[in-house]
Amino acid sequence: MDIDQSVEIMSTKDAAQCLGVCVRTVQLWVENGCLDAWKTPGGHRRIYRQSVDNMLAARNAREGCAEFFEILICEDPSQSSALLAAQLASLGQEVHLRTVHNGFEALIQIGERCPNLLVVDLTMSNTNGLQMLDALQNTAFMQTMQIIVVTDLTDEALENAGGLHPGVTKFNKPVPYAQMLRLVRVYMDISTAIKN
Repeated sequence: MDIDQSVEIMSTKDAAQCLGVCVRTVQLWVENGCLDAWKTPGGHRRIYRQSVDNMLAARNAREGCAEFFEILICEDPSQSSALLAAQLASLGQEVHLRTVHNGFEALIQIGERCPNLLVVDLTMSNTNGLQMLDALQNTAFMQTMQIIVVTDLTDEALENAGGLHPGVTKFNKPVPYAQMLRLVRVYMDISTAIKN
């Protein structure tokens, strides 16, 4: 479906199509103030097209200057979170780390600037990591972003909770950092090859 470019106001569905995300992500961005919008008396969100255009322009500008391999870590603040960040930082100066502590923040960060790699703990205290991954599943971000999950869930518990989507790599806690870093280096090599 084509969206009329002359319309100054958009529905969440139209904004989601333009931005390549799901409607729920647009709703979260509106609630957080990432997109300029208001609610109708009936509770429907209406988004200013200029706000969507600004987000697209910012995203395109960042894609043109991606000189770093960006990793977004989504995990509770803890000693293990600091260790994970330190291990990933050891990959060198070409790695740029961002850290958030819940799925809501992660979705906002991904929308603002999609990382090359998302590392997410499935069992954070205030976020269901599987639900966050479900929200991302049918978005354009999944075509360019690798995902690693770390968890203390057993394989059976993970399957009972709905399982992981194809292409998502899982490491059980305690994280085997040497193995994870080898995989991240492969992702970095692939990213470099795609840029060249």
